[in-house]
Amino acid sequence: MNLPILDVAIGICFVYLLLGLICSTVNEMVSGWLGTRSKFLEKGIGRLLGNDALTRALYNHPLIRTLAANDGSARPSYIPAERFVSALTDVLTGPGKSPSDMAALKIGLAAAGNEKLNEALTALLDRPGMDAAAARVHLEKWFDDGMERVSGWYKRDAQRNALILACLITVALNADTLRMARTLWISPTVSAVVVEQAKARAESARPGPQNPTASAPAAPMQALTDQEQALLGEVTGWSGDQLPPGSSFFGWLWSILRCHLFGWILTAIAVSLGAPFWFDTLNRFINIRSAGRTPDKGTQPPTPAPAAGGGGN
Repeated sequence: MNLPILDVAIGICFVYLLLGLICSTVNEMVSGWLGTRSKFLEKGIGRLLGNDALTRALYNHPLIRTLAANDGSARPSYIPAERFVSALTDVLTGPGKSPSDMAALKIGLAAAGNEKLNEALTALLDRPGMDAAAARVHLEKWFDDGMERVSGWYKRDAQRNALILACLITVALNADTLRMARTLWISPTVSAVVVEQAKARAESARPGPQNPTASAPAAPMQALTDQEQALLGEVTGWSGDQLPPGSSFFGWLWSILRCHLFGWILTAIAVSLGAPFWFDTLNRFINIRSAGRTPDKGTQPPTPAPAAGGGGN
């Protein structure tokens, strides 16, 4: 189905996807600089343990400390459940005791001085037939449940930051949805190239959130290929919006807002939905376009020749 309006829709979704990739990369970079993941993790563990001294002891344990960066003051951004449980049981049982010593674990838990933590873990551990292996399973599940709450905090913070970054990137690149649609509509050549690049991107891996154990993300524009960066420059940019001679800055600013504000709002809201959303939407449009394509003339079956004899007797 080779409809110009469908090609424009594919082009717009593709641009949203590229901007979403830039936005998510910048978001991860800012999160890394500010240590957002490690701060939320420490807050979540503090809520679980409810004891500052116990939290400090846990973070100072070699199993946890080695997960952080080389700087001794740094905090890890991710702690596997099995490491958390090993460190916690070792801290609670105390020096010279085995972390699998259930009696020492319960004594250390009572000595931690936190009634809520004591009640919560006693409810998990004080069961008939509970051994060290079963206790580890229950404690790891307890930790994972707590980390689900931390993930919710982080996602809400990331979504808020994504909307702010989407607004900044939209204005910086002058990514006006209405202007982009007009460019793709009146320039079939640009539209055709954008569609081809969109197909190539659709065949790549679906973008998703960064693994918390991964290294720092690449620079924002490294999320895009050279061809994608060039195409983004074709449909966005400030080349036609220079300050006219003799005009005041505020007059120019009002003119810019009047021309682009609505298109910017559309773009910023769309980009804040995230690259995975636009990757899936782009694939749906490409599938519609491919499903409705008519076969080439060379592939059509030949028309059968009429029977000889003309039907006379």
